[in-house]
Amino acid sequence: MVKLAQEYFTEYAKKDPNKLAVDVWHEEKSDRKAKGIKYAKDALEMSFGQLEEYSNQLARYLKKADVRKGDRVALMFMKIFSVDAIASILAILKCDAIYVPISHTLPVERVIKILNDSGAKLITCDPLSSKELIKHITNFQFIELNYIRRNLIKNESSEPFEKYENNSSDVAYIMYTSGSTGNPKGVQITHANIINATDWAVEEFGITSEDRISQHPPLSFDLSTFDLYCAFKTGATLCPVVDGLSLFPGELLRFMKEMRLTIWNSVPSVMVYLWNSGLVKPGSLPDSLGKIFFNGEGFPTKYLVEWMKVFPEKKFINMYGPTETTVQCTFYRIPEIPEDLTKLVPIGKACRGVEVFDVNGELYVAGRGISPGYWNDSEKTGKFFIHDPRPGKTGRVYKTGDLVKLRKDGNYEFVGRKDNQVKIHGYRIELGDIDSALYSLSYVNEAATIAVQEHETSGSFLVAFIDLKLPKPETDIKTNLGGILPSYMIPKRIIERKLPKTGTGKIDRQKLKHEYEQRG
Repeated sequence: MVKLAQEYFTEYAKKDPNKLAVDVWHEEKSDRKAKGIKYAKDALEMSFGQLEEYSNQLARYLKKADVRKGDRVALMFMKIFSVDAIASILAILKCDAIYVPISHTLPVERVIKILNDSGAKLITCDPLSSKELIKHITNFQFIELNYIRRNLIKNESSEPFEKYENNSSDVAYIMYTSGSTGNPKGVQITHANIINATDWAVEEFGITSEDRISQHPPLSFDLSTFDLYCAFKTGATLCPVVDGLSLFPGELLRFMKEMRLTIWNSVPSVMVYLWNSGLVKPGSLPDSLGKIFFNGEGFPTKYLVEWMKVFPEKKFINMYGPTETTVQCTFYRIPEIPEDLTKLVPIGKACRGVEVFDVNGELYVAGRGISPGYWNDSEKTGKFFIHDPRPGKTGRVYKTGDLVKLRKDGNYEFVGRKDNQVKIHGYRIELGDIDSALYSLSYVNEAATIAVQEHETSGSFLVAFIDLKLPKPETDIKTNLGGILPSYMIPKRIIERKLPKTGTGKIDRQKLKHEYEQRG
């Protein structure tokens, strides 16, 4: 029985070493002439046997770099380098260490915060992602998986690891999300958390070695772990969606067909964008694609209905769960085309090994899926991970901050957020994080950020209100924020004005939101 996440991969590699594990779509593999960088074949695809051997070699290389049990090792890769990224994940786990995935699109300042908070010993990265970091970070070890380094790594033994020091309760990865203080917070997820979520998903949805799974979310986004570990366990082939492809609907649809996908998993905003392109029609998706999972945010029902009308033969599944509950804690198979366009489809019922219940409308989660807590932050852990409040119950539960309503059929509906944390395109964002970034700009006196409903898509967008010391064009402010925050956290609108106050002297966010919505 598998006790550690990397053992999924090792077991399948022994069973069928020639089965394709990772298949990266690139122009060199399609019918167009390649542009730019040339990629070796083993940089774009690898079998389970090849990737198992490569990760064993990389693990031994990391051990020589003094990576030990419990060490945090960061990784940063563009999607085109997914073979190296996945080899890094496996290798770090085989060192009994903890991997910390970081998006290559983050500003350097935020990367430094994550590296410092996690106490990362080193970072594995691709040749392109490391360029900017190396300019700003000194006295830090980079293991850049370029051509020369790969050849050095291949000198290491590829023999399998016989035993590990870790056990299932040890942390496998730390995923950083937005924090209210302006600093990202690290969610710890254990091997046992991963195994519970993966074993359930594979059984519940009948995932097999015949599947070809899209790997759309970045590795720094927890949705990606559903794709990774389901593929590791079953021998399914991972098909990474390379960076920027989602901006070109025609190319994304072509990718789905050429890669003969059987499972698609993404945030709903990607599917809304695809629909609005006008290219989604009967025959635009591969016949092989049977299951469409969406997660990370609500899917505007009017768009979901259109997708289901065009593809009545495909199964649509809504997955819900904060990062702290290991990807998902509830799910809902959509049985028929929804009739009420004003309501989101339910988030459903609990996954196996997990319990969900509400306290005064707030959803609480208990069971084998919940995180041990936040890395290096016992105060925040104690605030959100509490003793089970139900009479006669013991153990810990996680307070999601999500407001829900229980339907008569036992399925939960998502109502909204209890605090000022929002989701934009699937990314969980603390509005205070944006405020902190605005306050860090020398010309800003006061700042407050709100989320406003976007009626066209039923999603949300960010609006920041600022009181300036000196006049500043909105474009310049956004440029300055781009050096501090990831792009998805930069407000769509930035409005200069004096900020209203409540009776206690606090900025009156409700009044700001009301006035903005009234103005239209």
